[in-house]
Order: sequence, then structure tokens, then C-alpha cells
Amino acid sequence: MRARRIAIAIACVLTIAAAAAAQNRGKSKAQGKVLDEQGQPLQDAMVAAVMEGMEKPFQQTKTNNKGEWKIENLAAGKWKFHFFKEGLDESAVDVQIAENGTATVPDVKLAKPVDHNALVNTELQRAAGLMQSKQPAEARKIYESIIAKYPQLPADFKGQLHGAVAQTYGAENQHAQALEHMKQATELDPNNVDMKLVYGELLLAAGQRAEAEKLLLSVDMTKVKDPFPFMNIVISMINEQKSEEALALVAKLMTQFPNDPSLYYYRGRAHLSAKKFAEARADLEKFVASAPPDARELPDAKKVLEQLKDIK
Repeated sequence: MRARRIAIAIACVLTIAAAAAAQNRGKSKAQGKVLDEQGQPLQDAMVAAVMEGMEKPFQQTKTNNKGEWKIENLAAGKWKFHFFKEGLDESAVDVQIAENGTATVPDVKLAKPVDHNALVNTELQRAAGLMQSKQPAEARKIYESIIAKYPQLPADFKGQLHGAVAQTYGAENQHAQALEHMKQATELDPNNVDMKLVYGELLLAAGQRAEAEKLLLSVDMTKVKDPFPFMNIVISMINEQKSEEALALVAKLMTQFPNDPSLYYYRGRAHLSAKKFAEARADLEKFVASAPPDARELPDAKKVLEQLKDIK
């Protein structure tokens, strides 16, 4: 319920009387009807009239058994009519009241509150199912409809939705659109490390290496859950003979992931690039001894160790 619910303001007749005294009494009146969500007359719904510029209601009334209401003695000007009943969502209507006569307010419907969180969660689950069944375009429609329908969503959650939209484009190899939404995602949710890592990987895949490295190297390493997004950066540094930079980055990764054997391979390659053969041999031997049999770096590590046999 809203913090400044109008019902609180009109709970006391004395409060209403004081408010009425502060407002000019007029010769006009307003009337209308309140219905339930099935369109049936709603009895005992509260109606409160508040003139523009005033904090408190001028007058209140209740609907009769036909859902009808009427408020009199209204001055000319702009008014807001509030409608509410316990257990139902509130509603409000702006009405311009003339100097004399009767203003007929369009019918107002009061319905039970909608659990928007539950609706969004249901839609997200449906979108996830569509992604699993390889229907990214259909999943994207759901994510985009949530963004459009709920503009009041928190920025971080909206960022995650844009990230989901990016994944649907990525599944269709539409990299430009994926990058556009990932950019929005990281702007809306700048503290989301996982989102930044995905964005960095997409930038690398799109050939925008400078931007990718800048983004990935700005990430708080203590919040990274997987070293994989940084491996391409290490490889690029090694290929460009930036072995000291590569070693510095691998050192950070080893601090965060001390039990990841693949990091010995990359440090070994960086040492090899720096012509530190003893260090390279030691790291590659550690990697070969601890790596799983299906490690993709294993064949290359064994090949390099064979080449290093005769190098002092």
C-alpha cells in the first residue's frame, strides 16, 4: 500500500472538516460509479475529492448498493478523485470541474492487487524454457515485453533483462545487437561482475580487443568466479611478446584461483615467451602432472616440454 494512502488522511471527520474550511465551497457537483473487476456495482467503496494544490481531501463519500456516488459543493478547478476499498488496488481520476453544473466521472474499476513479481517470475521461467528449446527469438519477445511493461523495475534488474536479451541475440550470432544490449546491461548494473565478463567476451569475439581488455582488466578480480574470460587476454599478451604483462595477469589469476591447473600452463607459456626456460619447464610439468586427461592445453604442453628437453 502507498505510504501516504488517502484513506489515512480522511479517517477522521474533524480532519475533513478542517480541510473543507480551508477550501472554497462551490456550486458544482461530481458523480459516477465504482465497479468491481467483473464490472458489477461495488458498494461501500470510498471516494475522496482533493482539489489541486491541497494536501487533504475536501469531502468524502461512499458508494451505494448500485456502486453510485456523488459529491457536492465543489468549486471550479482541477480535482483529483480517489477511489479505494480495503483489499483492492486504489485508483484516481483527474477531473476539471466547471463553475456550475454536474461533472460525470467515467466508471472506475477496483480490482484485487496483482502480484507483479509472480507474473514476472513466471514469464522469466517461460523465457528460460524457450532458450533451452533453442527458440531465442521467442524468448527475446518475453524479455523485451517485461522491460516495456514494467518501466519502474530497479535498474540492476532491468540490466539483467538486457543481458538476457543479449544472450538471445548471441544465440543467433547477431553480435552487433548482442553488444548493444550488453552495453545497456553494464550501464544499468555497473556492479555486476558476471555481466561485465560476458560483455568482455562478446567484445573479444567481435574483434574489439582494446575495449574488451580495458573492461575485463577493470574488474575486481576477487569477485571473478572463473578465469576463462581472461585467457584470451593472456594469450594475446604472449603473442605480442608482452610476457611481463602476461605474467602479472596470471599472477592475479593464480591468487584468486590457486587450484586451477590451467594457470600453470599459461604462466609456463609466458615464461617461455620471456625466454625463462627453467621456469617455463617447471610450470608446464606441474600442469601436465595435475591437468585432467581431456584438458585442451595438454597436447601443446607435452609438445613444448619435449622441445625444452635439450635447452638449458
